[in-house]
Amino acid sequence: MPVSSRLPPDGGASRAKRALAYAAPVLLVLALALVLRHAVVEPAAIAHACEPAPWSGWCAGRTLLVLGFATQGIGWLALAAGVLATLRRGRRSAWLAVLAGAAGLVLYSFEPSAFGALLGLLVLVRVPSSPGTRPERDGLPKQAAT
Repeated sequence: MPVSSRLPPDGGASRAKRALAYAAPVLLVLALALVLRHAVVEPAAIAHACEPAPWSGWCAGRTLLVLGFATQGIGWLALAAGVLATLRRGRRSAWLAVLAGAAGLVLYSFEPSAFGALLGLLVLVRVPSSPGTRPERDGLPKQAAT
């Protein structure tokens, strides 16, 4: 079957809208993590201002954020959610893995975040098969042998 006959009549606009709807939360989390990294964590002036009393006022939030990536907590959260999503095939835990993984990649927790995000993505892109069919091959569903 030619590719053009498999596209929806609107030329794939609905597919693009769906892809954007899936990408938007990830892009939002990436943007927020970048802002936190470059506006809150890295500036030396903020670090020096929070040095005398790291748990007072708004410095407590910065200290928690720094502890979150110093202990790789964000990455371990992504990895745990990814494993849970893989075992239970849960979309919510898969989304948690992807979003925490995206934040962890920006906030210095590379290894567990990447692995957790990939596990979450594998669950999200998996196409569930109906009970009477085998997995699709060449774009056409095959009937199960009885």
